[in-house]
Amino acid sequence: MSTFGRTLRKLRLESGLSQPQLARRIHVDQSTLSRWENDRTKPGIATAERLDDALNASGRLAKLVSPPIISHVPMTFESAQPVTSGHLAELRRSISQLVGLDGQHGGAELAPMAARLFRSTSAQLAAGRYEPAIERDLAAITAELGEVAAWLAFDSMHFDAARTLNLEALHLARSAGDRSMELFILGNIALQAQEAKQPREALRTVQLMETFKLSPRLRVMTSLRRARAAADLGDDRAFAVMRRAQSDLSNGVHRTDPEWCWWVTDLELKVHEGGMWRAFGHPARAVDCYATVVESTAERYRWARFVSGANLTNALVEVSDWREAENAAVQLHGLAGQVSSARAGRRIREAAETARRNGVPSSLDDALTSLVHLTA
Repeated sequence: MSTFGRTLRKLRLESGLSQPQLARRIHVDQSTLSRWENDRTKPGIATAERLDDALNASGRLAKLVSPPIISHVPMTFESAQPVTSGHLAELRRSISQLVGLDGQHGGAELAPMAARLFRSTSAQLAAGRYEPAIERDLAAITAELGEVAAWLAFDSMHFDAARTLNLEALHLARSAGDRSMELFILGNIALQAQEAKQPREALRTVQLMETFKLSPRLRVMTSLRRARAAADLGDDRAFAVMRRAQSDLSNGVHRTDPEWCWWVTDLELKVHEGGMWRAFGHPARAVDCYATVVESTAERYRWARFVSGANLTNALVEVSDWREAENAAVQLHGLAGQVSSARAGRRIREAAETARRNGVPSSLDDALTSLVHLTA
């Protein structure tokens, strides 16, 4: 059976792409791509799916990483014997599967499962039930699992649970000396504060992040979080910060950038630029941003399309573009039965409430009311 690395290399050569060209397309460093092709390591499901898209591989690479079947994610992680390096590999697979499933279906059903797995793994670590040689790796992997569990809780709008999980994961990342994961978690904490309408808390977290030595793409992420917090505080310097982030992003990927920051892309910045325009009372500019994101997001990324579509629908209602708002709402209907996101649901409820106050056409009101019920 062909390995992941051999398959990746074959597909890349067939596409006529060099390693640097493919690395730029999927926002990773060339050395990372080289390690994948030489089977020294494998990417997660989400990254494998991006490789499939870039190479028109029809899902072949994602299947070689791990089949995203929810029953394969263990509910808990308990062992009468000390945790070994083999258990670490199992945990890595579980994390990869959770991330892949989240991208396809959202986090509502996954959040409690991920939290239980994190709790049971943390208990093993706290009790010292592991081989001494793997202590640091176990702490780092458990921290990563906590980050995933916290993200799923956050997207489910269980903010208190997300905050607790983030803080526990942050402690573990620090104990493992995993500065990269520490920054990832801090970035998520800042995002959660922004979503919870606590921009000063978000800004304080950003200021802490800025005390670290940051790789180029981590600087972009930090600038993004700062720009969004500043906009929510009414500071019009926010757009200068965002422009700097967009300029820095155009410099490409550096070898010091962690693999997990693949999502720090122009589309991610465009999402938050839309939020900034709304914060300053310019919803029409936000519509342009959100429409770009929806049009540029591949259909296979259902969660991202659902959330960006909810943002677009909300902004279209705000500018009283009833026809386009109805079109956007109809598109969301096709995803609502497949994807769950409480944050998207909140934006849909906001759109429905605004529409009702403004006396929209009955067809739009019906479409939004139906969406509210589907996402409740």
